[in-house]
Amino acid sequence: MALLGLDDVQVGQSFSEEVLFDEATIERFLGLTRDTASIHTNEAFSRQKGFDTLVVHGFLLSIQFSRILGMELPGENTVIGTIQLEFHAPVYVGDRVTYTASVRRILRPLGTVALDLDIRKADGTVCVEGKASCVFKT
Repeated sequence: MALLGLDDVQVGQSFSEEVLFDEATIERFLGLTRDTASIHTNEAFSRQKGFDTLVVHGFLLSIQFSRILGMELPGENTVIGTIQLEFHAPVYVGDRVTYTASVRRILRPLGTVALDLDIRKADGTVCVEGKASCVFKT
């Protein structure tokens, strides 16, 4: 995507991409964070807590929004001002999910774009919903 300016962004504009959370991705995240909580690393424990298998870390799910907002929509001319996420359903190791960022509002005098965020499974299950604001720094 080309570098966007404030005038290039429109309400309703969106960007989506699919991401697979495979074991290698989880291992890299574990190496960075050392977050080895049993729900993420011990399948028997995770099942005992009512989950189908190992649960992907919430912050690992969140990381992808940094790339989407900073590189795609609204893009490299912005910085994230705020981000708020609500977790509704687990994403499991091996799941493929779709991330979407959609422009909800443009505050031109402030150089700010408000976006809706979500992560969905292929069956439409909403795993994460949220909001973000990004400020243009051109």
